[in-house]
Amino acid sequence: MGFGRCAVLALEVIVAVAVLVGVAFVASRDVAGLDDPDGDVADTGIPTGRLLRSDDIGHLKFRVVGGRRGAVRGYRFADVDAVLAKVEEALRASEGDR
Repeated sequence: MGFGRCAVLALEVIVAVAVLVGVAFVASRDVAGLDDPDGDVADTGIPTGRLLRSDDIGHLKFRVVGGRRGAVRGYRFADVDAVLAKVEEALRASEGDR
């Protein structure tokens, strides 16, 4: 392998590494829409003033968030956390009755 071929190979490796670093940078950027907005409160169907019951589960609603072009989807953390807190409260109350 001559000097010219080694230089071309080295240049190809450098370009490939630069492309991979660029792709990694773009892929690691924060996806807009996944963060919970401050002060955004929605009616998730959680009952107030009483414990959660099994028939309440079918009425729960979670807001869906999506990333760029629908690539990433999921539920808002605040909605899920609020429901899980009510489930924990109901379970603690039922465990205390035993």
